[in-house]
Amino acid sequence: MYKKLFFVSVGVWALTLGAFLFLFVRGNTSTSTDNRQAIHLAPSEKDEVLKEMRQVLKALNGTMKSLGQNDFKEASLAAQGAGGKIAVDINPVIMTKLPLEFKKLGMSMHDDFDKLSGDLKKNIPQQEALVRLGEITNKCIACHATYRLP
Repeated sequence: MYKKLFFVSVGVWALTLGAFLFLFVRGNTSTSTDNRQAIHLAPSEKDEVLKEMRQVLKALNGTMKSLGQNDFKEASLAAQGAGGKIAVDINPVIMTKLPLEFKKLGMSMHDDFDKLSGDLKKNIPQQEALVRLGEITNKCIACHATYRLP
């Protein structure tokens, strides 16, 4: 009796884990009318994702402005504003709805901002910082070209 209950429990656990992993990788998406992947979120979840995107844009703007003024300390602080710290508080329910590639692009972009912030503290050449910002924005472009939030 207990053996049967054990195997049923393990089976239910495995199915639940499998469903979670499937959703974690695939997300809650469909193909939109413009052939991008539409990520389906509740309105409050969409607001949270868009708020984070606006934070990234603000950090990008502050970083470029400060670099233009040769203020590497301020540029470093601005870049830090789009680092991994802003992604830590995201709702786990939202994370399950985002496809894996979207999460990978987003986390690598946050990591790039953290690395850039650290390097700006070391006064890397302005030209190198601008090239790195171009590489970061390539990720933004790739994400926006691939996904949309209807």
